[in-house]
Amino acid sequence: MALSLELVTSVESFERLRVEWNELVDAMTYPEIFYRWEWSFLFFRYCRAGDELFIVVARDAPGGRIAAVAPLCLRRTRRLGVRVTVAETIVAGLADYQNFLIRAGVHRGRAVTDLLDFLASHAGRWDVLDLQQFCSRDPTTFQIMNAAQARHDWTVRTHIETAVAVRDLRPGHATEDAGRLRRIRGRLEALQARGFEVKVGCSDFATLWPAFRDLHVRTWPGSPLGRANEGRFFEALVASEGMRGHLDLSTVTSDGKIAAGHFGFVDARKAYYYMPARDRAFQNDRVGAVLLLALVDHYAKSRTMFDFMRTLGTYKTWYTDTIDVNYRIVIHANASVRALAFGLFDVTRRYVADLGLPRALLRLLKGKRRAPPVS
Repeated sequence: MALSLELVTSVESFERLRVEWNELVDAMTYPEIFYRWEWSFLFFRYCRAGDELFIVVARDAPGGRIAAVAPLCLRRTRRLGVRVTVAETIVAGLADYQNFLIRAGVHRGRAVTDLLDFLASHAGRWDVLDLQQFCSRDPTTFQIMNAAQARHDWTVRTHIETAVAVRDLRPGHATEDAGRLRRIRGRLEALQARGFEVKVGCSDFATLWPAFRDLHVRTWPGSPLGRANEGRFFEALVASEGMRGHLDLSTVTSDGKIAAGHFGFVDARKAYYYMPARDRAFQNDRVGAVLLLALVDHYAKSRTMFDFMRTLGTYKTWYTDTIDVNYRIVIHANASVRALAFGLFDVTRRYVADLGLPRALLRLLKGKRRAPPVS
């Protein structure tokens, strides 16, 4: 059965999709908290000034229920002096996962092909389709790669962006570094004996949120919570009705002071390890490691997965050896000068990074600064 496709370009039409959009996410085989309508709508409102909505909605019949969504917007940029229009997912950077959203029971390959065909029919609006943080966990990622590569008029580049780790919380399903976790558990018990209090899923979110936000900015000077647009986005996100029941704020406190905190999310299946922070005054107490262990233990009682998400810190592999990867998929028409400028800049930057030149130059500069003066 052919899908009925439409293009959503106005904020008013986007806003009207809220209920249907979230119902679609709840009905997906591989849903993620970042797919919810609130993430895309609020991010567009606060962080996409000057960009244009370019959402493709596929319904199972004209006026019928939503079968799939490509949550895109158009961003105009310059590369090597050439103007380029990039179609990309609305949420960029702050969401660990993005993808085309496809309802369970809808043929994934057919839906992806229809969405890409629709985008091809509107190719005059965009030069490059740049899809980032598409996880290998969802087969939709590979369907997109396959369907795009099957088009002889398109060029497709893919590369791995980040590794992601997930622990299966069901008893006996995770392979872990038992020795390290045993030592952290001992540290947790020792801190509790000293009067430290560990709370997971604090009920007084509104009271603790400002203190956690300040702690995160102190821990990570580049924190999005400390930037104007992203800060407003998160304030709106945590206050939104659609995120109610999906927020986690957990703390380790000593004498009423937050020594470590975590802001993340939960859904019906899993807990998301998103924004950890700790007071550096408690660094030697390993309060961050203790809180993470408490989070895993707590959510093992009610969820089946604990998602460590992007970046593969060594401490994450103590809990699991289940590793997925996020892909970036870049698609454009063959022989496009604008796409060539976009790709040349991008490939050059990646090549230089792969050679290790930025790190080598940084070490060289540091060495020069530290060298004693010549007498």
